[in-house]
Amino acid sequence: MKYLKIILKISLIIFLLSIIMSIVVENVVVDTFSGEILSKRVSGYFLDEIIYDVDINDLEIIENNIRNSKTTKEITSKFINTVIENLVNNSNTKMNIQNEVNILISEYMPDDISEEKLQNMKSYVINKITSTEERLQDSLLYSFGDGYLIILKMFYVVTNIYFRIIVAILSIVNIAILCVLEKYNVLKILRNISIAIVVFMFLVFVLINLLSNFIEQRLSGGWLHAIDTNALIISIIITGIISIILVLVDKVIILKLKK
Repeated sequence: MKYLKIILKISLIIFLLSIIMSIVVENVVVDTFSGEILSKRVSGYFLDEIIYDVDINDLEIIENNIRNSKTTKEITSKFINTVIENLVNNSNTKMNIQNEVNILISEYMPDDISEEKLQNMKSYVINKITSTEERLQDSLLYSFGDGYLIILKMFYVVTNIYFRIIVAILSIVNIAILCVLEKYNVLKILRNISIAIVVFMFLVFVLINLLSNFIEQRLSGGWLHAIDTNALIISIIITGIISIILVLVDKVIILKLKK
């Protein structure tokens, strides 16, 4: 029974870390790629079409709005997922971003732009982004070969929705079994596990910053200038708050039991 409890505790740490890091890794990749590369290109494609029709100050506002838009991040997410899916599965799936481009046009383009010009803009932007995705897809394997494909396959698996669902179910089952076996100690176990997860993610954050040059040059080929770790920082803060709450609740329960 003792060894079973140890196995359950270790497996729970692995399950929780897996699902947290799955979400964090995807957001770090999307945020980094969007901020460093794709948001600049997307905004640039739009500006190509209106550069002679809009005041320079308005152009700067439009550029910033598009670059910081949630919709642009959604385009980035589709962009990355399409590239990885095609490389991993050796397929040729076409990226559908018509809805996202329509949203950007409706939200950020000036009202006095003609409908004909907006339609031409839509076709131009979609064509340019799709072409960029296809060029990147072709160049990745050429530049990095089979070794890089292994990394892409790992990313594809751990960020898959089915992987997250399975791990979430295993985590719930694991916690339920611990509740039965440990009863009153389960809160303390969850507290210790949450603290361990916070420490682990903080070490990952430090490691990413220490290895940022290596990641940029060896893993990304030099086309990323900085790794956006905001998603990791947010997850550390959230998990830290949960840990503090569990510690306080545990102390309150202990005090009540002593009385």
